Amino acid sequence: MPRCWLALICSCLLPDALRVVASELPSLAICVCIKDQAVDVREWIVYHRALGVQKLYIWDTGSTPPLLDAVRDFVTAGVVHYEYDAEVRPKAGTHGPQVALYDRCLRRWGAAHTFMAFIDTDEFIVLRDATSDLPALLQDYEGHGGVVVNWEVFGSGGLQVRPKGNAMMSYWRCSPRTHPENRHVKSVVRPACTLESSTDPHHFLYRSTPECTPVSTLHEPVLGPKSKEPVLERWALHHYAVKSVDDFQQKMTRGSGMGNIKTLAFLQYVDNFTDDYCPDALDMGLQLNNLMALQRAL
Repeated sequence: MPRCWLALICSCLLPDALRVVASELPSLAICVCIKDQAVDVREWIVYHRALGVQKLYIWDTGSTPPLLDAVRDFVTAGVVHYEYDAEVRPKAGTHGPQVALYDRCLRRWGAAHTFMAFIDTDEFIVLRDATSDLPALLQDYEGHGGVVVNWEVFGSGGLQVRPKGNAMMSYWRCSPRTHPENRHVKSVVRPACTLESSTDPHHFLYRSTPECTPVSTLHEPVLGPKSKEPVLERWALHHYAVKSVDDFQQKMTRGSGMGNIKTLAFLQYVDNFTDDYCPDALDMGLQLNNLMALQRAL
Protein backbone atom coordinates (compact mmCIF):
# COMPACT_ATOMS: atom_id res chain seq x y z
CA MET A 1 0.00 0.00 0.00
CA PRO A 2 1.43 3.45 -0.87
CA ARG A 3 2.55 5.61 2.05
CA CYS A 4 0.23 8.46 3.17
CA TRP A 5 -2.45 7.19 0.80
CA LEU A 6 -5.28 8.96 2.59
CA ALA A 7 -3.44 12.27 2.48
CA LEU A 8 -2.85 11.81 -1.24
CA ILE A 9 -6.43 10.99 -2.01
CA CYS A 10 -7.79 13.84 0.11
CA SER A 11 -5.76 16.27 -1.99
CA CYS A 12 -8.21 15.50 -4.81
CA LEU A 13 -10.78 17.61 -2.95
CA LEU A 14 -8.79 20.72 -3.85
CA PRO A 15 -8.99 21.99 -7.45
CA ASP A 16 -5.48 23.46 -7.27
CA ALA A 17 -4.07 20.16 -6.04
CA LEU A 18 -5.62 18.44 -9.02
CA ARG A 19 -3.29 20.42 -11.26
CA VAL A 20 -0.06 19.57 -9.40
CA VAL A 21 2.47 17.62 -11.49
CA ALA A 22 5.64 16.14 -9.98
CA SER A 23 8.41 17.62 -12.11
CA GLU A 24 11.18 15.16 -11.27
CA LEU A 25 9.18 11.98 -11.79
CA PRO A 26 7.84 10.52 -15.05
CA SER A 27 4.44 11.87 -16.06
CA LEU A 28 1.60 9.37 -16.36
CA ALA A 29 -1.75 9.52 -18.15
CA ILE A 30 -4.56 6.99 -18.56
CA CYS A 31 -6.62 6.46 -21.71
CA VAL A 32 -10.00 4.80 -21.21
CA CYS A 33 -13.13 4.02 -23.24
CA ILE A 34 -16.40 4.21 -21.30
CA LYS A 35 -20.07 3.68 -21.99
CA ASP A 36 -22.91 4.13 -19.48
CA GLN A 37 -20.75 3.99 -16.35
CA ALA A 38 -21.52 7.33 -14.70
CA VAL A 39 -22.01 5.65 -11.31
CA ASP A 40 -18.45 4.26 -11.31
CA VAL A 41 -16.27 6.75 -13.14
CA ARG A 42 -15.81 9.41 -10.46
CA GLU A 43 -14.36 7.13 -7.79
CA TRP A 44 -12.15 5.48 -10.43
CA ILE A 45 -10.75 8.91 -11.39
CA VAL A 46 -10.20 10.03 -7.80
CA TYR A 47 -8.48 6.78 -6.88
CA HIS A 48 -6.00 6.86 -9.74
CA ARG A 49 -5.36 10.57 -9.28
CA ALA A 50 -4.36 9.76 -5.71
CA LEU A 51 -1.80 7.28 -7.04
CA GLY A 52 -0.15 9.99 -9.13
CA VAL A 53 -1.92 9.93 -12.51
CA GLN A 54 -1.70 13.45 -13.90
CA LYS A 55 -4.21 13.26 -16.78
CA LEU A 56 -7.08 11.03 -17.85
CA TYR A 57 -8.33 10.90 -21.43
CA ILE A 58 -11.92 9.64 -21.45
CA TRP A 59 -13.66 8.52 -24.62
CA ASP A 60 -17.42 8.19 -24.21
CA THR A 61 -18.53 5.66 -26.83
CA GLY A 62 -22.27 6.29 -26.68
CA SER A 63 -23.51 6.78 -23.11
CA THR A 64 -27.14 7.77 -22.58
CA PRO A 65 -27.03 10.45 -21.31
CA PRO A 66 -23.43 11.40 -22.16
CA LEU A 67 -20.99 11.16 -19.25
CA LEU A 68 -19.84 14.78 -19.40
CA ASP A 69 -22.00 15.92 -16.49
CA ALA A 70 -20.49 13.19 -14.30
CA VAL A 71 -16.93 14.44 -14.89
CA ARG A 72 -17.44 18.12 -15.70
CA ASP A 73 -15.59 19.40 -12.61
CA PHE A 74 -12.59 17.25 -13.48
CA VAL A 75 -12.65 18.61 -17.04
CA THR A 76 -12.80 22.18 -15.72
CA ALA A 77 -9.84 21.46 -13.42
CA GLY A 78 -7.82 20.20 -16.40
CA VAL A 79 -7.52 16.69 -14.99
CA VAL A 80 -9.80 14.99 -17.54
CA HIS A 81 -10.05 15.41 -21.30
CA TYR A 82 -13.49 14.18 -22.38
CA GLU A 83 -14.72 13.36 -25.87
CA TYR A 84 -17.97 11.77 -27.04
CA ASP A 85 -17.78 9.57 -30.13
CA ALA A 86 -20.40 6.89 -30.69
CA GLU A 87 -19.37 6.26 -34.32
CA VAL A 88 -15.81 4.99 -34.00
CA ARG A 89 -14.77 2.68 -36.82
CA PRO A 90 -13.17 -0.48 -35.34
CA LYS A 91 -9.54 -1.14 -36.09
CA ALA A 92 -8.96 -3.82 -38.73
CA GLY A 93 -9.22 -7.24 -37.12
CA THR A 94 -11.40 -6.05 -34.24
CA HIS A 95 -15.13 -5.56 -33.65
CA GLY A 96 -15.38 -2.63 -31.25
CA PRO A 97 -14.06 0.91 -30.76
CA GLN A 98 -11.59 0.30 -27.94
CA VAL A 99 -8.21 -0.22 -29.57
CA ALA A 100 -8.99 2.26 -32.36
CA LEU A 101 -9.44 4.90 -29.65
CA TYR A 102 -6.25 3.71 -27.93
CA ASP A 103 -4.39 4.53 -31.15
CA ARG A 104 -6.10 7.92 -31.36
CA CYS A 105 -5.14 8.73 -27.78
CA LEU A 106 -1.54 7.65 -28.34
CA ARG A 107 -1.21 9.75 -31.53
CA ARG A 108 -2.78 12.89 -30.12
CA TRP A 109 -1.31 13.06 -26.63
CA GLY A 110 1.44 10.47 -26.28
CA ALA A 111 4.19 13.07 -26.74
CA ALA A 112 2.96 14.94 -23.64
CA HIS A 113 3.62 12.05 -21.25
CA THR A 114 6.44 9.73 -20.23
CA PHE A 115 3.99 6.86 -19.76
CA MET A 116 0.39 6.12 -20.79
CA ALA A 117 -1.72 3.40 -19.20
CA PHE A 118 -4.55 1.69 -21.04
CA ILE A 119 -7.00 0.17 -18.56
CA ASP A 120 -10.77 -0.03 -17.99
CA THR A 121 -13.02 1.39 -15.27
CA ASP A 122 -13.47 -2.05 -13.73
CA GLU A 123 -9.70 -2.22 -13.22
CA PHE A 124 -7.82 -0.57 -10.33
CA ILE A 125 -4.03 -0.45 -10.07
CA VAL A 126 -2.96 -1.53 -6.58
CA LEU A 127 0.57 -0.96 -5.29
CA ARG A 128 1.88 -3.79 -3.15
CA ASP A 129 5.33 -2.74 -2.01
CA ALA A 130 6.57 0.37 -0.22
CA THR A 131 6.55 2.49 -3.39
CA SER A 132 4.84 5.80 -2.65
CA ASP A 133 2.94 6.22 -5.94
CA LEU A 134 2.83 5.22 -9.60
CA PRO A 135 5.34 7.78 -10.96
CA ALA A 136 7.88 6.61 -8.37
CA LEU A 137 7.39 3.00 -9.47
CA LEU A 138 7.55 3.84 -13.18
CA GLN A 139 10.83 5.67 -12.70
CA ASP A 140 12.43 2.22 -12.43
CA TYR A 141 11.25 1.33 -15.97
CA GLU A 142 12.10 4.40 -18.03
CA GLY A 143 14.75 2.36 -19.84
CA HIS A 144 12.11 0.07 -21.36
CA GLY A 145 9.29 0.42 -23.88
CA GLY A 146 6.74 0.05 -21.12
CA VAL A 147 5.82 -2.05 -18.14
CA VAL A 148 2.88 -4.44 -17.89
CA VAL A 149 0.64 -5.04 -14.91
CA ASN A 150 -0.98 -8.44 -14.37
CA TRP A 151 -4.62 -8.99 -13.59
CA GLU A 152 -5.86 -10.22 -10.27
CA VAL A 153 -9.42 -11.28 -11.08
CA PHE A 154 -12.31 -10.81 -8.63
CA GLY A 155 -15.69 -12.52 -8.73
CA SER A 156 -19.16 -11.54 -7.55
CA GLY A 157 -18.61 -12.87 -4.04
CA GLY A 158 -22.19 -14.14 -4.23
CA LEU A 159 -23.68 -10.62 -4.34
CA GLN A 160 -26.92 -10.40 -6.28
CA VAL A 161 -27.52 -6.64 -6.04
CA ARG A 162 -25.10 -3.74 -6.37
CA PRO A 163 -23.50 -2.97 -2.98
CA LYS A 164 -23.56 0.53 -1.52
CA GLY A 165 -19.77 0.71 -1.32
CA ASN A 166 -17.16 0.82 -4.08
CA ALA A 167 -15.66 -2.24 -5.74
CA MET A 168 -12.46 -2.33 -3.67
CA MET A 169 -14.32 -2.45 -0.35
CA SER A 170 -17.14 -4.72 -1.58
CA TYR A 171 -15.39 -7.59 -3.36
CA TRP A 172 -12.63 -9.69 -1.88
CA ARG A 173 -13.15 -13.15 -3.42
CA CYS A 174 -10.38 -13.44 -6.00
CA SER A 175 -8.46 -15.87 -8.15
CA PRO A 176 -5.44 -17.68 -6.69
CA ARG A 177 -2.37 -15.65 -7.64
CA THR A 178 -1.05 -18.38 -9.94
CA HIS A 179 -4.34 -18.85 -11.81
CA PRO A 180 -3.90 -18.73 -15.62
CA GLU A 181 -6.33 -15.79 -15.98
CA ASN A 182 -3.88 -13.68 -14.01
CA ARG A 183 -1.34 -14.11 -16.78
CA HIS A 184 -3.31 -11.48 -18.70
CA VAL A 185 -1.66 -8.07 -18.63
CA LYS A 186 -2.58 -4.50 -19.34
CA SER A 187 -0.01 -2.06 -20.68
CA VAL A 188 1.59 1.08 -19.32
CA VAL A 189 3.55 2.15 -22.39
CA ARG A 190 6.29 4.66 -23.02
CA PRO A 191 4.82 6.57 -25.99
CA ALA A 192 8.27 7.45 -27.34
CA CYS A 193 8.74 3.71 -27.98
CA THR A 194 5.19 2.73 -28.96
CA LEU A 195 3.95 2.37 -32.55
CA GLU A 196 0.29 1.40 -32.08
CA SER A 197 -2.12 -0.92 -30.30
CA SER A 198 -2.50 -4.54 -31.29
CA THR A 199 -5.84 -6.23 -32.03
CA ASP A 200 -6.49 -6.79 -28.33
CA PRO A 201 -6.64 -4.32 -25.41
CA HIS A 202 -3.78 -6.00 -23.56
CA HIS A 203 -0.58 -5.34 -25.49
CA PHE A 204 0.94 -2.87 -27.95
CA LEU A 205 3.46 -2.86 -30.80
CA TYR A 206 6.81 -1.18 -30.15
CA ARG A 207 9.86 0.08 -31.99
CA SER A 208 12.38 -2.66 -32.73
CA THR A 209 15.16 -1.48 -30.44
CA PRO A 210 16.34 -3.10 -27.18
CA GLU A 211 15.39 -0.09 -25.07
CA CYS A 212 11.81 -0.27 -26.39
CA THR A 213 10.99 -3.78 -25.18
CA PRO A 214 8.03 -3.92 -22.74
CA VAL A 215 8.76 -5.73 -19.49
CA SER A 216 7.21 -6.96 -16.28
CA THR A 217 8.21 -5.39 -12.97
CA LEU A 218 10.92 -8.08 -12.86
CA HIS A 219 12.40 -6.46 -16.01
CA GLU A 220 11.54 -9.60 -18.02
CA PRO A 221 10.25 -9.06 -21.59
CA VAL A 222 6.49 -9.46 -22.12
CA LEU A 223 5.65 -9.16 -25.81
CA GLY A 224 2.07 -10.38 -25.96
CA PRO A 225 -1.24 -10.19 -24.06
CA LYS A 226 -0.05 -12.60 -21.36
CA SER A 227 3.07 -13.05 -19.27
CA LYS A 228 4.60 -16.49 -18.75
CA GLU A 229 3.52 -16.39 -15.11
CA PRO A 230 1.61 -13.78 -13.09
CA VAL A 231 3.97 -11.16 -11.65
CA LEU A 232 2.15 -9.57 -8.73
CA GLU A 233 4.83 -8.64 -6.21
CA ARG A 234 5.11 -4.87 -6.81
CA TRP A 235 1.67 -4.11 -8.20
CA ALA A 236 -1.50 -5.76 -9.47
CA LEU A 237 -4.46 -4.75 -11.60
CA HIS A 238 -7.53 -5.62 -9.57
CA HIS A 239 -9.98 -6.66 -12.26
CA TYR A 240 -13.56 -6.60 -10.99
CA ALA A 241 -14.67 -8.63 -13.97
CA VAL A 242 -18.30 -9.25 -13.04
CA LYS A 243 -19.18 -7.46 -9.75
CA SER A 244 -22.73 -8.25 -8.57
CA VAL A 245 -25.27 -10.10 -10.69
CA ASP A 246 -27.13 -6.79 -11.20
CA ASP A 247 -23.92 -5.07 -12.30
CA PHE A 248 -23.05 -7.87 -14.67
CA GLN A 249 -26.47 -7.80 -16.30
CA GLN A 250 -25.97 -4.09 -16.98
CA LYS A 251 -22.54 -4.88 -18.40
CA MET A 252 -24.11 -7.42 -20.78
CA THR A 253 -26.61 -4.78 -21.92
CA ARG A 254 -24.06 -2.06 -22.71
CA GLY A 255 -21.62 -4.48 -24.38
CA SER A 256 -17.84 -4.56 -24.55
CA GLY A 257 -15.49 -2.00 -26.03
CA MET A 258 -14.03 -4.86 -28.05
CA GLY A 259 -17.43 -6.03 -29.30
CA ASN A 260 -17.34 -9.20 -27.20
CA ILE A 261 -20.61 -10.74 -26.05
CA LYS A 262 -20.72 -12.26 -22.56
CA THR A 263 -23.54 -14.17 -20.90
CA LEU A 264 -24.29 -15.29 -17.34
CA ALA A 265 -22.16 -18.34 -18.10
CA PHE A 266 -19.13 -16.03 -17.92
CA LEU A 267 -20.14 -14.84 -14.44
CA GLN A 268 -20.41 -18.46 -13.34
CA TYR A 269 -17.02 -19.22 -14.88
CA VAL A 270 -15.40 -16.35 -12.96
CA ASP A 271 -17.11 -17.22 -9.69
CA ASN A 272 -15.93 -20.83 -9.98
CA PHE A 273 -12.24 -19.89 -9.83
CA THR A 274 -12.35 -16.81 -7.58
CA ASP A 275 -12.25 -18.74 -4.32
CA ASP A 276 -9.28 -17.06 -2.61
CA TYR A 277 -9.47 -14.19 -0.11
CA CYS A 278 -7.74 -10.99 -1.25
CA PRO A 279 -7.98 -8.18 1.33
CA ASP A 280 -5.19 -6.00 -0.13
CA ALA A 281 -7.45 -3.15 -1.23
CA LEU A 282 -10.14 -3.24 1.46
CA ASP A 283 -8.63 -0.43 3.54
CA MET A 284 -8.09 1.76 0.48
CA GLY A 285 -11.66 1.06 -0.60
CA LEU A 286 -13.00 2.14 2.79
CA GLN A 287 -10.96 5.36 2.68
CA LEU A 288 -12.13 6.05 -0.86
CA ASN A 289 -15.73 5.46 0.17
CA ASN A 290 -15.40 7.97 3.02
CA LEU A 291 -13.82 10.53 0.71
CA MET A 292 -16.54 10.20 -1.91
CA ALA A 293 -19.17 10.69 0.82
CA LEU A 294 -17.33 13.84 1.92
CA GLN A 295 -17.20 15.16 -1.63
CA ARG A 296 -20.93 14.66 -2.04
CA ALA A 297 -21.54 16.56 1.21
CA LEU A 298 -19.54 19.62 0.13
